[in-house]
Amino acid sequence: MPQSQHSKPPREHTRQQLILAAEKLFAESGIDGVSLRQINIEAGQKNSSAAHYHFGSKEALILSIYQHRMEHVNERRLATLNKLQQSGNAISVRHVVGAIVHPIVEEIDADDSGRNYIRFMAQAIGHPQLDLIALWRQEHSGGLARALELLQAALPDIPEPIFGQRFGLAFEQIVHSLADREKLRRTEKNTFEVDAALFVSNLVDCIAGAMAAPISAETQHEINRLQLN
Repeated sequence: MPQSQHSKPPREHTRQQLILAAEKLFAESGIDGVSLRQINIEAGQKNSSAAHYHFGSKEALILSIYQHRMEHVNERRLATLNKLQQSGNAISVRHVVGAIVHPIVEEIDADDSGRNYIRFMAQAIGHPQLDLIALWRQEHSGGLARALELLQAALPDIPEPIFGQRFGLAFEQIVHSLADREKLRRTEKNTFEVDAALFVSNLVDCIAGAMAAPISAETQHEINRLQLN
């Protein structure tokens, strides 16, 4: 479990407050719509340079938000993958996709701030100046890297370029679908009453199905064309 905010040293406590404040504002107003000054105010910092002092730039702050959340997500993901590999049973595409999706859902549902996290992620992955691949390669990415290895092993007939494209599309669908779920949950006149567990299970089905879909003749033609060039 993460260390409580009250037991953290003052510097770490301030960083945590700034991270959570920035995540909330980015989720609500978008990354370009929020200044470091607004983040300082939201975090209750009297020092108008606090965010700049602790992070140096908005880009570094965004990375810190990602790392803060991914520490917890990665721990859960590795634990799930360890159980799958230690079970001795065949690991299916759906098993691995579940190990990618469920730790994110658990982080969303861990506390109220978790709902800001997924909406922040939806803003981050769509931002033109942010490198999604670079984010995936940051600290606490071991669980995702292992999941991708297992997923590729479960899909031996999917060529590597197609696998990479499919996973990029799948990850965006995961983030935006869960972010849309949170947006609807926050709407007062909410007519979207699908059971949460059903929604997540169906999302895993959709992603697993997309990853494992047979390659069409048209796509195979394009692969062959590229290989000839």
